[in-house]
Amino acid sequence: MADPLQLRKLRSNVDAWNQWRQRNPDVHVDLRGADLSNADLRLANLRNADLREASMIMANLTGADLHGSDLRNANLVGARMIGVDISGTDLRGADIRTAEDLTPEQLMETRFDAATVLPEPMTDLTKLSE
Repeated sequence: MADPLQLRKLRSNVDAWNQWRQRNPDVHVDLRGADLSNADLRLANLRNADLREASMIMANLTGADLHGSDLRNANLVGARMIGVDISGTDLRGADIRTAEDLTPEQLMETRFDAATVLPEPMTDLTKLSE
């Protein structure tokens, strides 16, 4: 279950969130199961965050830092992901079928499996992940 204080802080102001993250680099970010659908998370520092089973449908993640985050079974349908850092991210079981602006190169820097729902042009990548 997502930490309600962290979720409220992130949803209310990404700049304040990023400042808080900078001042508290060792705090575990727990956003498991959070509803971040349609959220404006541009440039958000979500590095190493626990976002398992989060709903990020249509979220704007442009330029966000998701490096090392756990996005297992998350729903990123329609999420805008221009310039997002997903290196080291765990996408096993995530639904990214219509996430915008992901590249095969970005995906190859993540961990995903046959349960990950990839965009149609990238479905053959699952063979490379195993």
